[in-house]
Amino acid sequence: EFRTLTRGEDPIVQAHAHGSGVGATAVSMARFVGPVTVALLPVAAMHLLLFATLVCGIAGTGNIKTMGRIGGKAILYFEIVTTIALFVGLAAVNIVKPGVGVQLHRGGGAGVAAQSASFSQILEHTFPTSIIDSMAKGEVLQIVVFAFLFGTACAAIGDEKARLRTMAA
Repeated sequence: EFRTLTRGEDPIVQAHAHGSGVGATAVSMARFVGPVTVALLPVAAMHLLLFATLVCGIAGTGNIKTMGRIGGKAILYFEIVTTIALFVGLAAVNIVKPGVGVQLHRGGGAGVAAQSASFSQILEHTFPTSIIDSMAKGEVLQIVVFAFLFGTACAAIGDEKARLRTMAA
């Protein structure tokens, strides 16, 4: 025997109403949370992950000699791969010849004036004044330099102070 449901008893209608309310709320929250998350992701995750990875890798070598050998191999690998990429790029440009036949006209503006930096300014910019400030500004070179110095110090203190290494990681 079928019985007619009174108003408010139908679970499908109730589920539909609740789902619509939750969906509308989720969409409005996603419009706010999405851009904020995307904006904070590079600051929070990338720089902290880079710092932690470098410190753990450098401090995990155990001694300065091993770290130097690994660093030398990394620089050699970097130079070889960069040279190969340079030759591949030059070959691609000579084969494809991008920009041939394009007529460029100089704009009305004067353009951006180039600023030259002295060697001492470049060297000063390499070392961070604050690691937190460097992470907030996205200064990757300063983060890498600080992580290298901190990791080297952790590797140099030896096994008796290994607790500091695990705490930094």
